Amino acid sequence: MTFGEMKERVRLTLGLSETVSNDEATLIKAWINEGVVDLVSRTRAYSRVINLTVQPHTAVHDMAGIIISLVDIELPGRGFLRRYSRQDIADAQGSTGWYGHDSQYNEVGNGLGFGYGYAYEEPLFWFSPIPSEPLVIRAYGVFRPQEMTDDSHDLANPNYGGLAEEFHPAVLNYVLWKAGEYVQHQGSGEGEKWRIQYEGQDGMGGDIARVKRILLKRVTPAAAQRRNLARTLGTLSPSGDYIGAR
Repeated sequence: MTFGEMKERVRLTLGLSETVSNDEATLIKAWINEGVVDLVSRTRAYSRVINLTVQPHTAVHDMAGIIISLVDIELPGRGFLRRYSRQDIADAQGSTGWYGHDSQYNEVGNGLGFGYGYAYEEPLFWFSPIPSEPLVIRAYGVFRPQEMTDDSHDLANPNYGGLAEEFHPAVLNYVLWKAGEYVQHQGSGEGEKWRIQYEGQDGMGGDIARVKRILLKRVTPAAAQRRNLARTLGTLSPSGDYIGAR
């Protein structure tokens, strides 16, 4: 569903005139963008990987405008990094002992300190060791989508939320909830009907729970591990005699 299509759905559902005031149109646009962020942040509906640049000589980075949920950090050529607590990362950044890798990623250091790592407590991000020049890392997680401004912008576009089409009605219910409150829509109990459809009576159900269930089913399950019968039951010797488990 595009930005323009959703705006029109809201107008028709609420029975608004074709000439919606500028103020109401602005509010509807804002509610659509808010709904995308709310759904993504509460369900983690679209995870991806982006390149982040760690600024030099900076201990703590404010990521409020970028990250909604951080899953993992990868340093190209180094692999995935260890996630530290806030106290441990502060100790690592201030440590004079260290170990790590040179430009060719050979092990270097004096063996007394910490390795490469990071910490994240929304919205703050720490990286160790603190780089002396801009450093590009790969971040895996859920990131704040750009605001839609043009009618052709699509909620399925990764830049605007990356929401699968089956999740678009959830955003519509969010917008109708907010708009119903604003116009005091009597048929919906001033938007309450759509609030319940979006988040359930207690804020944990409705579309929020439905999207989470769908995402959970899409996770690839790990294959069942086969039992090592030779280890647990023992083996037969070449002569056919039974040898007990070791």
